[in-house]
Amino acid sequence: MATTAARIDGVNYTVTGDGERVVVLLHGFADNVCTWNRVLPRLAVDATVIAIDLPGFGDSARPWTRPLLSCYVDVVHEVLAAEGVSAGVSLMGNSMGAAVSLLFADAYPELVDGIVLIDMPGLHHIPRLWRMAMSRPAEIALRAGLRAVPRGTAQFGIGWFYAHFACRPGRLDPFAQASFTLPYAARERVSALLPLGRVLIRELGRAQLASLVATIDVPTLIVFGARDLITPARVLRRLGRPGGAVVLPGCGHCPQLDQPEALLTEVLPFLRETAQQSAAEVRTA
Repeated sequence: MATTAARIDGVNYTVTGDGERVVVLLHGFADNVCTWNRVLPRLAVDATVIAIDLPGFGDSARPWTRPLLSCYVDVVHEVLAAEGVSAGVSLMGNSMGAAVSLLFADAYPELVDGIVLIDMPGLHHIPRLWRMAMSRPAEIALRAGLRAVPRGTAQFGIGWFYAHFACRPGRLDPFAQASFTLPYAARERVSALLPLGRVLIRELGRAQLASLVATIDVPTLIVFGARDLITPARVLRRLGRPGGAVVLPGCGHCPQLDQPEALLTEVLPFLRETAQQSAAEVRTA
């Protein structure tokens, strides 16, 4: 199944498959389109799958702008317009990408059949450790450290973090890890993560995602990994949404890498059912 690389005004994305349904994949913070490689072929069997590198990440060259989350919602809309998509969209986002998926569905409900929110942050509070890691003192220390260490050390370090915290150790395949670390071969891309991260944390804190996910009319599937160390599944206890969420046992922050088959078992029926419901509503309208 062929994958076509595309670009619009500095935003990199890929298109796989040619099905009538459209599935948009949105990665998490510091990640890129390659995070979806283990689930993308199955998703594209009967759909057109669009995976986007959000500005600031992957191969996208467009600078990110504030407000950040609104910027990303606009980017998704631009890509869909460029591909001639005006309805029948399902969005599937991991972490930061889940927040963007939710906000896009709220802004453009007429375009969206359903959303899959995977290990989404911002449902309760932003962990203090996140704030410390993205702080200005941490950025100053990181920039100083990067000048002192050999080239490639920072790239190795961020790859190690990804391999141990995005999913359970040993679950990350070499291709996914190499695809993740490649954009960070340049030191400035590593240090540039922290200012972007500070903006993201502030906006997640103001976005009231818990209220939105509890009230949004778009069909929604919420998925968490039971062993997610970055956004622990215990936040779901405070979620006031009928139907709750799916918690994947033994899975970390990135189920698409950690347990792709378990994730697809939950996601594929949901996507097909919501697409069928949308089509039935159109026929009876």
